[in-house]
Amino acid sequence: MKRIFVFLLVLAEFITLFGCGEKETLEPISSSPSVSRMVSDSSPLETNQSAAVCMGSVSHPVHRIVQLGFMEKADELGYEGHILGLDDALPQELYDCWLAGAKEYDIAGAVCWVGDDSAYEFLKELHGMGVKVVVPYFPQKYYEAKEFIDVNPHSDLEQTMLDAGDYLVEHLRDRGIDTGALGVSVSGPALSHDNVREYMDYMESHYPEYRNADMVLEISTREKAIEKIAGYIDNNPDLVGAIGRTGNSTIVWSEAKARTGRDDIFTMGMDYTKQNLDLLNSGDIDALICQPIYEAGYVGMELIDALINGEVYNKTEEQWHYKLENRIISKNGQGQNGTAYYYDIYERSEARFGS
Repeated sequence: MKRIFVFLLVLAEFITLFGCGEKETLEPISSSPSVSRMVSDSSPLETNQSAAVCMGSVSHPVHRIVQLGFMEKADELGYEGHILGLDDALPQELYDCWLAGAKEYDIAGAVCWVGDDSAYEFLKELHGMGVKVVVPYFPQKYYEAKEFIDVNPHSDLEQTMLDAGDYLVEHLRDRGIDTGALGVSVSGPALSHDNVREYMDYMESHYPEYRNADMVLEISTREKAIEKIAGYIDNNPDLVGAIGRTGNSTIVWSEAKARTGRDDIFTMGMDYTKQNLDLLNSGDIDALICQPIYEAGYVGMELIDALINGEVYNKTEEQWHYKLENRIISKNGQGQNGTAYYYDIYERSEARFGS
């Protein structure tokens, strides 16, 4: 029986890219008041080594998918896997928690879900303990971080946005729509991302018959975001297609289209939560951009094992930026381009961690 350890601190709030999930009530197993556990089925241990995935908002369903990939690969390779994390904490409290867990369970490798260089001091300390460090999903700077991040597997979201633009226009043309406005909605941080501007420049140069509507910000609460997108639709009556860049975009756009009577807008959302998959299957959304969330954990654990067994990835920037793949899926797609594959991941996540 493998144990997944979750460290809980309750005084402060930590917000990750996807936001906070629900807290879990877990049974204490240690004299330390901050150590708790939950138990899951697993394969027998084979390596006698431990590895961990380190995250904030551990109960968030998207983060659970990362954890599932990590734990399933740890099971496959025979590692004792741990989930070290907090649902609510300030960043420094989170880093302290991760370090305490790394020491407590003598981990040999860690998949660390960190978004920027604010975590670099923590990563240096962790790497200095002899822990193999994998930072997936979030692109890091090679020359600044290669000495304490052993490998940085992530996808090329910039290229994916361009591919999504091609996909959008292809399907509009299939419907006989060869003119009109194209929209894109983003979260606050994405407003400054070069890849969104690059996407809009790309669409303008490659598809001049379509008009770029202004980028629109999805306000934080869902209801306000729906109202904002509904107003955006009303202000752009020639809108024929749109891409939502946030995990909530699928829900927000489907509801906004219903409120404005504009079900004709070809809409692409992001991320394969169960609710998003249901909206895709029902036809309320036309396609989903699926980021490699499961793969971040699965490949992350695979890379930890390779590093422990002598592989080196930081000699060149290309090797260090290990490539993961984004996919665009549709209701009628097959394999990893259809919904059944992602429903299965989500069901395994619920079976392991609960809904």
